[in-house]
Amino acid sequence: MPKIDNPWRAITLVSLIGVDLAVCVIAGVYLGRYVDNLLATKPWFMMIGLLAGLGIGVYSVYRIVRGYL
Repeated sequence: MPKIDNPWRAITLVSLIGVDLAVCVIAGVYLGRYVDNLLATKPWFMMIGLLAGLGIGVYSVYRIVRGYL
């Protein structure tokens, strides 16, 4: 069980959480927009992609933080 007593490790963890969550949400939005353009269903799949990306991002952040605790 590694402890986060080094400030650089804490900064790395916080940065990793932010980047991971942002990438998942942005990827979900772009994938949803792509499907919307294919099916002409604007903005439904973009909203679904946003929520799916947020859910995947939260789960991914949970797994990252669990590894540090």
